[in-house]
Amino acid sequence: MDKLNLMNSFVHVAELQSYTAAASKLNKTKALMSTHVRQLEEALDVRLISRSTRGFTLTEAGQRYYHQARQILDEVAAMEIGLREGEQQMAGRLRLSVPNTFGEEVMMPFIADFMQRYPAMNIEVELNDRYVDLINSGFDLAIRLGQLQDSAMVARPIGVSYQVLVAAPKLVADKPTQDPDDIAGLPMIFDTNIRGERTRWVCHRDDESFPLDLHIVAYVNSAKASGLLARSGIGLALCPAFAVQSGLDSGELVELLPEYQFGKIPISAVYPNRQQLSARARQFIDEFKAYITPDS
Repeated sequence: MDKLNLMNSFVHVAELQSYTAAASKLNKTKALMSTHVRQLEEALDVRLISRSTRGFTLTEAGQRYYHQARQILDEVAAMEIGLREGEQQMAGRLRLSVPNTFGEEVMMPFIADFMQRYPAMNIEVELNDRYVDLINSGFDLAIRLGQLQDSAMVARPIGVSYQVLVAAPKLVADKPTQDPDDIAGLPMIFDTNIRGERTRWVCHRDDESFPLDLHIVAYVNSAKASGLLARSGIGLALCPAFAVQSGLDSGELVELLPEYQFGKIPISAVYPNRQQLSARARQFIDEFKAYITPDS
C-alpha cells in the first residue's frame, strides 16, 4: 500500500470537500478516490470522514490527520524539488488567511516579490475579515490585526500600523483643522471594524485625551471603503494608514491633526503550533516582518 498516495487523495478530498472535484484535480476516478480514503481509514483504524445524505464532514481525528498529512506532503514536495535542483531551497505550498484591505494594500506587493525570489513556492491566500479556524480550515498561518483574543494559537508580533484621520481637501479647504474642537460637527464616515464607542473618537497628545463627538453620515465595514468615501468629500474617515496611503500620496486625501495620536494597530502572525511550523512558513514570517518594519 502506497501510504503517501492514499494520504494525497484524502488531503485533496478534504480540501475540495468533494470526491468528484478531487478526482478531477488528480486525474483519477471518483471510485478510486473513495477507495483510497477507505483504505487509509482501514490502515489507520480510525474514521476520517463522517458521511451523510447531505455530504460529508471531517471527524475530529480527520481534522487532525489532515493538518499533519498536508504538512508531510508539502515537506516531501519541497525535498524532491531541492534534490532535483541540487540544493535545498524554499519550496512547497503555503496557505495564508489575511484581512482584506491589509492583504490588498500591503501583502500583495510583498508576496509578488517573495515568489520571485522563491519560484518553487506555491502560495494560496484567502482574503477575509472574519475569524478563520486555522486548523479546521487547513491554513498554515494567518496575519491578524488588532488586539488578539485569548486562544490556543501561537501569536508572533511582527509590526504595527497607526490610525490616521483623513479627508478630501475640498471638505476642509475653508475650515480650521488645527485642534480637535475644529473637527467637531464635521460629517464622519464610521468603519464598523473599529471597536469601541460609535458616537465619539478619542485622540491623544502629550498624555492628554481629546474626545471627538461624531456626526456620522455613513457606516461601512471596510477600511478601504471608508477611505474611498472620504476621497469623495462626504466626510472624514479614521483609517489604518495602509488603507489610505495611496490617497495621501496622490493628494486626494489629506491627514488631519497629524500631531495627535488616534491609536495603533498591532500586526501579528498567528499559527497553530510552534513545533509544526514549517521552515517556509517561518521564513515567510521573518521576511514579512523585515518588510513592514525594516528598522527593527
